[in-house]
Amino acid sequence: MMTSDYAAAEHGSLAGRPARSSLTRLPTLKHWVLVPVVMSVVVLALGFGATTTSYTRSELAIDQWLSTNHVGWFNTVSLAIEQILGPRGAIVILVLLLVVLWAVRRTPVDAIAVVGITGFGWVYSLLFKYAVHRHRPDAHLLANPISPDMDPNSFPSGHVCFAVSLTIALYFLFRHRRWALWVLVGGLAFSAFAAYTRIYVGVHYPMDVIASFPASIAGILLFSGLWNRIAPPILAKVPFITRLESR
Repeated sequence: MMTSDYAAAEHGSLAGRPARSSLTRLPTLKHWVLVPVVMSVVVLALGFGATTTSYTRSELAIDQWLSTNHVGWFNTVSLAIEQILGPRGAIVILVLLLVVLWAVRRTPVDAIAVVGITGFGWVYSLLFKYAVHRHRPDAHLLANPISPDMDPNSFPSGHVCFAVSLTIALYFLFRHRRWALWVLVGGLAFSAFAAYTRIYVGVHYPMDVIASFPASIAGILLFSGLWNRIAPPILAKVPFITRLESR
């Protein structure tokens, strides 16, 4: 059940004045600390379970089967997605969003919120990566390893976490529009496709990409609760933001 924070988000305001931005306050849950903590514990349990049981052997068989059935054009698509959702591509996307929302749409609060939601949901995955420390599938056991070397930590997938986080950030941004649901559905579908490509190129196990969804969502739920309590009063005191928002 959403708190009154969600109702306030329906009528974004900054320092008591109508705001141009729609993300002055973010949709959040009543138990915005407990829920993400429970989700995080579940994700950690999945990660530790995958590293301490023989389940990895079954997952590796899936990676190996896909590696023996590579198709040239799909290799190109998968590697392109790897670059677009990788660290460099993700930073470019965040900078472009910041510029468009701040300088073009002149909604600085939306710009900060969208980048914050996406970035936090993405970076939150690092907690699980370095806690679980699951190694990626051994490239020597794959028929056709096509992805370059990267961080050895496999659980969860940072690429998928970024895609999911960006999807939710854009859904929050456009949630008052008729087509907002299509943004959510389309973004999650793309995230699922990206998840498949990560297994296809042999750099993740299936459980890595599955756990990426609750991992990034947990981070966003936590960020939203923190934002609603910290951001509005701070942003209301920044003169150039309040001037833009009240125009």
